[in-house]
Amino acid sequence: MKNRHLTDSFKCAFRGIFQAFKTERNFKLHVLATIIVLLLAWYFNFTKWEYIILVITIFIVMITELLNTAVEYTVDLVCGNKYNQLGKYAKDIAAGATLLAAFGAVIIGCILFIPKI
Repeated sequence: MKNRHLTDSFKCAFRGIFQAFKTERNFKLHVLATIIVLLLAWYFNFTKWEYIILVITIFIVMITELLNTAVEYTVDLVCGNKYNQLGKYAKDIAAGATLLAAFGAVIIGCILFIPKI
C-alpha cells in the first residue's frame, strides 16, 4: 500500500533501518565501525573534505548492507525453507556488493588515516 503522506514514508524508512539494526549482526558491526571511525576522524582533526569522503564512504557501505538485507528477506519470502539456486545467487551477489563496499571503505580509510598516524 502506498503511503499517503511524506511523514509516513519517513516513518517506514526509519522503521526499516531500526529493523536491520535489531536483527542484522553485520549492520550492528557497521554502525560500531562508523562510530569508531568518526571518533578517530575527530581525534585526527580531519578537514572538511576528508570528512566528506569519509561520510560518503560510510553511507555507501550502510546502503549496500541494507540492500543486501532486503534481498535476503525477499529471497526468503519467495523461497521459504526450500533451497533455490537462483535465490542463492541473488543472496551471494548482494553479499558480494556489500563486501566490495566494505573493502573500498577500508582502502579509503587507509588513504585517509595512515598519513595522520
